[in-house]
Amino acid sequence: MTRRCSRRDRGAIAAWTATMSVLAVALALTVVALAQVQAARVRAAGLAAEAARAGVQHIDLTAYRTNGRLVLQPGLASTAAEAHLAAAGATGTATVTGNRITVTATSRQSVPLLTVFGLGGQVTVTATAAAQPYTADPIGGP
Repeated sequence: MTRRCSRRDRGAIAAWTATMSVLAVALALTVVALAQVQAARVRAAGLAAEAARAGVQHIDLTAYRTNGRLVLQPGLASTAAEAHLAAAGATGTATVTGNRITVTATSRQSVPLLTVFGLGGQVTVTATAAAQPYTADPIGGP
């Protein structure tokens, strides 16, 4: 025996399917946009770490050759780190405290899907990284 649909039920599945399809697309776009924002954060963290490594290469060779101590040259280290950020299209600051350089990088990343949500097409992200010089053990360890 087959059941006949009442007039009220006609098209109910089509409306439900259309609504669920729109919601599924919106959810997928949200996930992709959030992934793009997270990728921008990871890129900023990488830039900060790269800049810190660029700065930490500027050690005082005289101090190292005289007494074996690794001492950063603050002016050169900060300048190198900030130049690295500028070359990558980011801004930021580099500060040397003792034997450690800390870099804060700020960059604007394009996130095209944010325009779908009316949030503009870019996001500003900031990340901080630090580095300090070390010498490798001639036998193979740091």
